[in-house]
Amino acid sequence: MEDNEIIGKVDKAKWSSIHILMSISLFVGFFMWGIIASIAPLFYPSVKNVLFLLTPTFATLVGNLILPLFSDKTLGRKTTFFITMGMYAMGTLLIGISTVLSRFNVDMLSSPPYIYLIVIGIILGVLGVEGEVPVMLSYTAEMIPLNQRDRMLVLAPNFDNVGAMIAALVGYLTYNITSSAAIELLSLVIVAILGIITAVVVRLLLPESVRWLITKGKENIAKKEVSKLKEKNNVRERTNIRQISLSKRYIFLALIGISQYVTYGLMAYVVADYYFTGAEIPLIIFVANLGASVAGFVAFFAIDKIGSRKFSLMSFFGGLVSTLAILVSILYYGQLLKPINGEIQMSEMVSSGFIFIFYTLLLINMFFSEFGWASRTVHEPTLMPTDSRAFLIGVVRVAPVVANSVSVYATSSFNLTSFIIYNAILWALGLGASSWWFYDGYDVNMVPLELTSGSTTSNG
Repeated sequence: MEDNEIIGKVDKAKWSSIHILMSISLFVGFFMWGIIASIAPLFYPSVKNVLFLLTPTFATLVGNLILPLFSDKTLGRKTTFFITMGMYAMGTLLIGISTVLSRFNVDMLSSPPYIYLIVIGIILGVLGVEGEVPVMLSYTAEMIPLNQRDRMLVLAPNFDNVGAMIAALVGYLTYNITSSAAIELLSLVIVAILGIITAVVVRLLLPESVRWLITKGKENIAKKEVSKLKEKNNVRERTNIRQISLSKRYIFLALIGISQYVTYGLMAYVVADYYFTGAEIPLIIFVANLGASVAGFVAFFAIDKIGSRKFSLMSFFGGLVSTLAILVSILYYGQLLKPINGEIQMSEMVSSGFIFIFYTLLLINMFFSEFGWASRTVHEPTLMPTDSRAFLIGVVRVAPVVANSVSVYATSSFNLTSFIIYNAILWALGLGASSWWFYDGYDVNMVPLELTSGSTTSNG
């Protein structure tokens, strides 16, 4: 069985129980990302130090580069999953242990040595989930049948939003019931442990990526893995696409990455921490991720019908317009709001009606943010070659991660109006990049991975 025939069987396979296992594995992995990433913003009010929000940055960079590199070169996709799970399992346990040892005393928990354990736990957790993301995207693109590939590249990452939404809901309910950030933190640890157990059970049954095996010259193992798939489906591939250099593909991905990643982080998490107080913080994070979660399921049905280029263009246009709408509402209600110590008071927001308009516009904005995220998760793995796919996805993500860290620190001194203007500028950057790709790029829908990634020359 030649390499092309093996790959063809992957792309044209009928959906079966093995694909359901793959899907569950991906859903749980991205869900864990949402849970782990929410811990620092939700616990931030107990620390009130912007550096605490930046603690995951180093782990994010290392996770996006080192683990995917080993996955490409030696470990493969499946083995990497178990290493990353071990990391965020240890991080979760450390956070849980510190919470229990502090006897649920928030003052103790936010002071040495307990805060050090929490920081180390967050770093380990973020290292694991961030290292897993490029590998999961690679695995999805390499193993899901072609007629479902782009949809799964939208649906699976959406469980990051679902995880963040569940984390915020758990945080909101526990904080309202107990008024304890320590109980809130322990509740998140319990949810994370349940997710980890599920991931371990499912991933033991996963096949290795057939495409990765072929790049490593392991055709015999690839044959065994592909034999687990059902017979071929009739799939009409598209093969006529223009050729774009890897450097141009990287620039496009980096620009839309900066635009989407930073605006999502600022509007889903940071705006709550900087300008709101109490139970309103997890509620804002919940509302933001609720909008993103719902949008992910809409994008699942839309991505193949609209085409990847139009979808990207629409996403960033909508993000810019909805951000400008938030800006207009702030300018209109700004004179009615009376910030005290830099924070807007809830009574003023409710009496003026601003809070209800803000929540509505935030939902709409996060809707388009998820569309932008879907555009990224479809394009990142499909535009990168198999032999270095996970690592290059990680390299693409370096630009957004660095930009986000700088933005979190810089915007800590902004007022709310300046904060939203900054978000609008970032959305404009994404709109410019997606406009350029719309005219000079190509749709990846129903195009084999070897062509979209430039590994094989198109006959067009």
